[in-house]
Amino acid sequence: MVKISNINQTKYESYMHKAGDQTNRTACFNANTFVHQSTKKPDMAQKLYEFFLKAGEIGGVQARTRLSILSRMTSTEAKAMADTDDKIKLLENHFQAVQREFGKGTSVKTNSTTVKDSGSNSTEKLRKQMSVFADLTAQRSVYGDSLQATAKRITESLVEAIDVERASIWLYNDDQSAIECVDLYIRTKREHSAGVVLKASDFPAYFKAVESQRTIAAVNAHTDPATSEFSEVYLRPLGINAMLDVPIWANGKMVGVVCHEHTGDFRNWTTDEETFAYIMGNIVGMTIEKLEAVEV
Repeated sequence: MVKISNINQTKYESYMHKAGDQTNRTACFNANTFVHQSTKKPDMAQKLYEFFLKAGEIGGVQARTRLSILSRMTSTEAKAMADTDDKIKLLENHFQAVQREFGKGTSVKTNSTTVKDSGSNSTEKLRKQMSVFADLTAQRSVYGDSLQATAKRITESLVEAIDVERASIWLYNDDQSAIECVDLYIRTKREHSAGVVLKASDFPAYFKAVESQRTIAAVNAHTDPATSEFSEVYLRPLGINAMLDVPIWANGKMVGVVCHEHTGDFRNWTTDEETFAYIMGNIVGMTIEKLEAVEV
């Protein structure tokens, strides 16, 4: 039995009175339509979800992730909840911040770019990435109380899913004058290491690019302005020719980077690879947030 509010009761009874005449089918239809309209659920959040679509248009997965972090709302949540003035206002303010950040040029001139993968090769890569992700999330250590353990599992997953020789996780120090390696995994050696520190004073162009809080997708790491400083001292000795770095976010700020180093030929990085790397960075960020919450 449909319950009708007192405010609408008089109007409903008027419709039904007219509908008492069996020949007055129009009145009966009006009464049923009125009940349906009175009990209809509010429209879902099309306006809220549109902010995430627009963010994707101006900055891809990074901008959408940034909007989610600022608003503390995922695009899935935005699509499922009802549009309300306060939520629209909140998301609009955060979207404007994302628009200002991603609408301007990067703080350092760069050749970095990702390309859209397509065809059967793309399908196979996605299957591999989803398989790796499923294996990773099944491991209890990923959700444990050790950042080092989480980092090790993630770097092991990255080298397989994105098919690189080396993957590493780096975090800023307190004043962001340096980043320290939490874990580096070398695929062929099956070897983990940590503790290397890179100073902003030694690699200013790279740190300036990282500060832009965007992806660094260096097809040729020796010539890309964001990574060329590493060429003679790091890249050439190790045979690294391409790099993909994505930011790590925790508690609304960028705290580090996930780095992928490709040996062999120069390499075009795909948007699917960037997205997967972002997901891994988010797991690191959530671990950091969890550990910081425990310390408080």
